Order: sequence, then structure tokens, then C-alpha cells
Amino acid sequence: MRKNYTYYPEFNEGDDLLWLVYEEPTAQVVAEFFFEDDAAEYCSFLERGGGFSGFTPSFVLQKVPNLNINENFSAEFA
Repeated sequence: MRKNYTYYPEFNEGDDLLWLVYEEPTAQVVAEFFFEDDAAEYCSFLERGGGFSGFTPSFVLQKVPNLNINENFSAEFA
């Protein structure tokens, strides 16, 4: 049986070593970890049917910026 997930090391822009979990059917990275053991464990979880079973929608992986609305709210109603 062919594996849907693999993991490999890669340096990010800050020269940190990350372990990336790659989903073969969709050709996209679905997770990043600092430790190889965590990446291996997550791959195993995904191979056993966790997540989207090999077909993660790309919109799920989009990074959305976190906004701190408390500062604006406090300034408006102070």
C-alpha cells in the first residue's frame, strides 16, 4: 500500500530546522514541527485516517493573521 504522507527536514527563513509533513495526493505541506518524533507521530496519525484521509482542502492550510482587536476596542471606548 502506498503511503499518503511523508516527512522531511527543511530550514525555514530564520534558519530553524523544521520537519515538514507532506501529503502526496494533494502535493502540499500539511504541518510543520521542530522535532522529528512529532512529525513521525503526526504522519502515523494521518496514515491511520486522521485528518482528511489524504485529501486536505487547501483552504484549511491557509494562514490567517491574528488581529488583536482589544487594543482598538480599548482606544475607542476609553
